[in-house]
Amino acid sequence: MIITKTPFRMSFFGGGTDMENFFRENGGAVLSTTFDKYCYVNVRHLPRFFDYSTELAYSKTERVTSGLLKICYP
Repeated sequence: MIITKTPFRMSFFGGGTDMENFFRENGGAVLSTTFDKYCYVNVRHLPRFFDYSTELAYSKTERVTSGLLKICYP
C-alpha cells in the first residue's frame, strides 16, 4: 500500500516547459509554490478474489481491472 500526502501546487508561469521540443529551442523557467492544503492518495494492489487489481482512493475511488493507464488521475 502506498499512502501519500501531497501539497497542492500553484504555477504562476512556465507553460510549455514540460515539452522537450519547446524548451530545447526556447529555454524555460517555472515559478510555482505550494500552500497549506493537501491531497491524500492511497494506492494498493488487491488479492485476486476482487474483480479489480488496483484501487486508487482520493476524492473518489477508482477500481482498475488491468493497466494503470486507465486511471483518470486527479
